[in-house]
Amino acid sequence: MISNLNKLVERFLAIRGIEQQPQQMTLALLKTLSEKKLEKSYSQVARQLEQEMKAKIHKDNTYFLTQLHWSEIKEQHFQQQRIRKFDPSLQHFADNLDKYYFFNRLKIACAMLDRQTIFQTAYALNFSEAWIQHLEQQEFFGEPIIQVYYTIFQALLNEEEEDHFIVLKKFLTDHISSIAADDLKDMYLFAINYCARKIRQGKETYVSEALHLYRKSIEAGLLIDKQGLSPWAFTNVIKLSLRLQEYAWIESFIQEYAPKLPETFKENALHYNMAELYYYTHRFGEAQEHLNRVAFSDLNYYLGARVLLAKIFYETNEEEALLSLISSFTIFLKRNKQISNDLKHTYLNFCQILFQIVRRTPSQMNKLKEKINSTKLLTDRAWLETIYNQAQKH
Repeated sequence: MISNLNKLVERFLAIRGIEQQPQQMTLALLKTLSEKKLEKSYSQVARQLEQEMKAKIHKDNTYFLTQLHWSEIKEQHFQQQRIRKFDPSLQHFADNLDKYYFFNRLKIACAMLDRQTIFQTAYALNFSEAWIQHLEQQEFFGEPIIQVYYTIFQALLNEEEEDHFIVLKKFLTDHISSIAADDLKDMYLFAINYCARKIRQGKETYVSEALHLYRKSIEAGLLIDKQGLSPWAFTNVIKLSLRLQEYAWIESFIQEYAPKLPETFKENALHYNMAELYYYTHRFGEAQEHLNRVAFSDLNYYLGARVLLAKIFYETNEEEALLSLISSFTIFLKRNKQISNDLKHTYLNFCQILFQIVRRTPSQMNKLKEKINSTKLLTDRAWLETIYNQAQKH
């Protein structure tokens, strides 16, 4: 009885899930009406679905999937009638299959390229240059959203060619009303992550670019879901604003958005970001107090907090504590296999350069300015350059 009850519950949940997708229910009905040769009912339901699809503003995965299944049903319905004449349903079926496939394939490829820059892994994209050329020749099947994902793909694949990012920003402005919220959120995050990698490479102009993208997406509610505002978005907005010295704006931002953080992240995000604000406004004691109240259960908090603490130790002349921190942080980075190589070297390079500045070995100091400027992956480059210049004067 318990086993049968469990199966009934599972069936109930499955049916409830289907009922929440009205177009899938309509497609199932159309298929059944066609098979039973109920032509009048079939035509009536088909007209209704056609009107609904034409009224769709946002073209997303659900839209393309519905169009694909609908064109398949229309082709099967035509075949059942055994009429020997041309009918466009087969062509529509092929076209809609292409749109659904290329839309999702590009979307997955973008996620692969974006994710492998964070984690120590490499994905196989499994498509060729000819595949890309075919998509271009088809002019993205006349679908702006497919072209947007193509632009993101090119920006991720060829990061040095910054024109792709410029095109992406224009797309986000021009087509914002025709893109569903979930896709728009993904697109903004792809663009933000692109900026983050450029910032780590020393391209300071991308600080304001990233902050603008964050502000726009938060104001549009894209980064606020049922759980609340993303704590990583909250932290990154503050970090970027600190680099631009917008201290008064940060305080108002914290006041407005801290209550919208998810309960499980609220304490950590609030204390970590208050520590950042106090550090930048030279209230080092208060900054350390807030850092001591942060539980470093998340890698992002851990990495950020280690760097912030190193900066506090340096600026308060606690050399012994600083050298100990650099040593333990370096060991952690080298042993951690979950961090991508790029991210790992971003922090390892920081530790190495900071150590050399603290030691002030003349032979190393002469070459250090060039090293700070030329090191591709480096966090807090501007701060390291500032303390290097100060060290040279003493």
